[in-house]
Amino acid sequence: MFGLFSKKKEIPGITETKALTAEERRIYIIDFDRTITILHTGAVAYGNELSPTFILKNVKKGFADFVHQISNSGHVVYIASYSDDANAGMVEGEALSGHALIKFYMDLVFGPDQTIFTAPLKILPDETVSDGNIIARNSQDYKQYHLDIILRQQSLNQDNPDEMKRIYLLEDDEDVVRFFMEKGCTVIVPFSASRSADTAATKTLFTSYMPESFRA
Repeated sequence: MFGLFSKKKEIPGITETKALTAEERRIYIIDFDRTITILHTGAVAYGNELSPTFILKNVKKGFADFVHQISNSGHVVYIASYSDDANAGMVEGEALSGHALIKFYMDLVFGPDQTIFTAPLKILPDETVSDGNIIARNSQDYKQYHLDIILRQQSLNQDNPDEMKRIYLLEDDEDVVRFFMEKGCTVIVPFSASRSADTAATKTLFTSYMPESFRA
């Protein structure tokens, strides 16, 4: 384990969230599988894959510190994944996928009472009260679905280059990276979708491979 639980208690207690203007605030969009995790979950997890030991070993070192840093600096963070809620029904026995799987991971990383990452709140199956900042759907549209939710929540104009460059993407899918680059978003390696995707997939993304320009 990476000592994530102790850091969760220490950092918020001594650091106040910085107040930023809307123009200064960044919106970080982080992919889940192979960007936050080391091993791909296959968009569904069951059995030993749901054990705390497995999960905490599967989260990249430095992820929790990175999230605390950008959050305490006044920036906004989302998880955008192709993992779909329906995947859990494809295997026998108890399984988690989509929002439930990602929330389960985040509760283990940051603690059961964490509010850093929240799933959509529904009062009826087809009526969403709040989208939350975990967005999980197998939309297969280069995550335009995920982006639309974020743009709406953050009141951003997709046609405004100054607003779109405030979106910072961490994503291991080269096609998704290229799609966001074309919209003017900021990626890890400027002008290179392939290198940005490869960097996001590295095990040491949040430590030695994280560019200073991406740190708040």
